[in-house]
Amino acid sequence: MKASRVILVAGIAAWLLSAAPGCQDTGRVKVQNWPPRPVDRVDEIVLRLTPPAPVNWDDRPGPDGLQVQVNFFQIDEPLSVTVKGSLELALYEGHVGPEDLAAAKPVWTWPYSRVQLAAQAGRSAVGWGYAMRLAWNDSPPAGTTATLTARYRSADGNVKAAKPLYVPLGPQ
Repeated sequence: MKASRVILVAGIAAWLLSAAPGCQDTGRVKVQNWPPRPVDRVDEIVLRLTPPAPVNWDDRPGPDGLQVQVNFFQIDEPLSVTVKGSLELALYEGHVGPEDLAAAKPVWTWPYSRVQLAAQAGRSAVGWGYAMRLAWNDSPPAGTTATLTARYRSADGNVKAAKPLYVPLGPQ
């Protein structure tokens, strides 16, 4: 739990430093123009919606999916890192608690191999991360909320999961 706080504080500090007008360059952490060498081990995964609601990408009424940003952190790094492994995002209907995820069946899954994940890489204020569009086509989840999860599998087979993200879907 303490490591999560350290990573969160480091990410926020990096963002604030990069956004502060007139900030001196001394001691400032900068996001490079090119991605850093991918790492295998991660200590924390941060998953967020961008924007924080389902998105309509076509001219038909109703949302078509979610846009997400995934950042991976190591305790000893101030900015998020790129990774060598694969990622699977899963969407569950309703509010599914962490203790119930193993028994729950997702309505959608989006697997990303190492190569597919690398194609989604981009820069942000907290470092390098991955932006994805998670389309559910003509089968949106039912209900007013959904649960989104992310599981990273390192090249050596270790699995790290992000905290579940609860998605407001709005009235049905």
